[in-house]
Amino acid sequence: MKNTLLAAILAIAFCGCSDSHKEEEHKHAHLHNYTAYTADHEFFMQHEGLVTDTTACVTLYLTRLSDFKPSGATEATATLKVGDSEQSLTAKASSAGIFNFNFTPTHKGEGSLAFEAGGDKAHFHVEVLAKGEADEHSHDHSHGHSHDHGDAHGHNHEATHEHNHETHEHNHEATHEHGHEAHEHNHEATHEHNHDAHAHEHNHEAVNGHAHHSHAHSGHGELTEGKQGDIAFSKEQSWNIGFATAVVEKSHLGGIVKIAAKVAPAPESFTTIVASTSGKVQFVGNVVEGKSVTKGEPLFYLEGGDVTDNDAAVKYAEAESNYQVAKADYDRKKLLFNEKIVSEREFQAAEATYKQAEARFTSMKRSFAGGKVTLKAARDGFVSTLLVSNGDYVEPGTPLATVQSAGASNIVAELPMRYVDGLKSIKDVNIELQSGETFSMNANGGSVVAVGSAANKCNMLPLTISAGTIEGLVSGSIVTLYVISESKEAVIAVPRTALVEEMGNFFVFVQSNPISFEKREVTVGASDGMNVQILKGLHAGERVVTKGAVSLKLSQGAAALDPHAGHVH
Repeated sequence: MKNTLLAAILAIAFCGCSDSHKEEEHKHAHLHNYTAYTADHEFFMQHEGLVTDTTACVTLYLTRLSDFKPSGATEATATLKVGDSEQSLTAKASSAGIFNFNFTPTHKGEGSLAFEAGGDKAHFHVEVLAKGEADEHSHDHSHGHSHDHGDAHGHNHEATHEHNHETHEHNHEATHEHGHEAHEHNHEATHEHNHDAHAHEHNHEAVNGHAHHSHAHSGHGELTEGKQGDIAFSKEQSWNIGFATAVVEKSHLGGIVKIAAKVAPAPESFTTIVASTSGKVQFVGNVVEGKSVTKGEPLFYLEGGDVTDNDAAVKYAEAESNYQVAKADYDRKKLLFNEKIVSEREFQAAEATYKQAEARFTSMKRSFAGGKVTLKAARDGFVSTLLVSNGDYVEPGTPLATVQSAGASNIVAELPMRYVDGLKSIKDVNIELQSGETFSMNANGGSVVAVGSAANKCNMLPLTISAGTIEGLVSGSIVTLYVISESKEAVIAVPRTALVEEMGNFFVFVQSNPISFEKREVTVGASDGMNVQILKGLHAGERVVTKGAVSLKLSQGAAALDPHAGHVH
């Protein structure tokens, strides 16, 4: 299973390149993996060795960092520079995000291989060997262990090989920080890996005197070889799932209080429907708590029934009559006032009486029809509370129901008194729903509404926050709050999604290169619901899988990576 997966990865990597091979006689080629990051893209390049007058297949994988999916670029340009020699090739995408180039170098020496695609550019330091030198570096293989080989052209080879390294042996006794030679075979060394997407530091102190100076260059690639025991996960696999990686950084993660809280609608989300007149309540249709309503939808009728003095129709008739009388008196006194027959005081009194009668009649006219007063919903929402039953008799101003609209919610918590100091410097509050999703109060436009300055009757400090635009909050439900206060000390932290758990232990997947990942145990500390402090096992600058870690965990049994794997035919 392991060998089949590796063969498939290698076959895809060299899909579209030339297929010249002999089934009886073939060489074991070590794939060289290079990685570079720009602000927008991940450049991952593979080749099996650059040799003068020999065609080499170079494959580029271009990934968008915004979603870790293959780039939509349709073509890419590769330029190989060695000394004064420069060779450029342009390739169309063989499939989304994959570009294949066949280079035949003409000059030996150290140089650079640059790629330009998707509006970005990346450079890689490479070495071109002379054909004779390449032969000295080659490996002879006799039959010893079994491999299954599958390539892009459907070839399947079953062969057995024994590695017999007799020429060009390297023996290094040194300390390396992420250093790799193109043809290393036997190393006695201590390796410390420090991967940074934009600043790679190389510090080599070796007995052969070879040294690389540090550099910091966006889009400048480095040799990123996998290690024995790494988990293989092809670009096609990561492209087909929710996947992401990120550089480990230090952050101010501290002063965290985890507490349960209750969701409550904000006061402005409520409107109350009240009786505009006395009468008997009649529900319009099936009005129940939780029913969705729209603005202007009739919910209740008020009618007089057997109580004649309070009959709505009688009151409407009275209001209409009073309006007509007041209007006639106003019109008459207005003419007399203009002729200076009545005083200004009399005219103003008639005007006031008219306006009052008009307002009352207009109000009743809006809701009165068919001998009934209709009460309607003032906004879109749902019936939160019913305060009367069908057939109840009510007086003017009696609340009938509350309608709650969609909008901001408040979240109310009570904290122990020992956290009083931390509540004075709240930086953010993360809100974890029962679904497991976690949202930042600040990022969603929320804010701290009130922090209790005094303990309540339970000797607790009340805390109320506005949840802003967070969707999925249900009024009355319980959520978990992570109250974050200011912290001066920066610590190593990773997103919670980067962690996988096995038998009570926690692990992360550290990237060696974009298709090779080391499973590493870590010791965790505090969490703010989104990020988790790492006490031991990670260093700033390393790149870890932050999305898709579960898929890597599931594939680990079948995908242990041999860093020297790869047969080119």
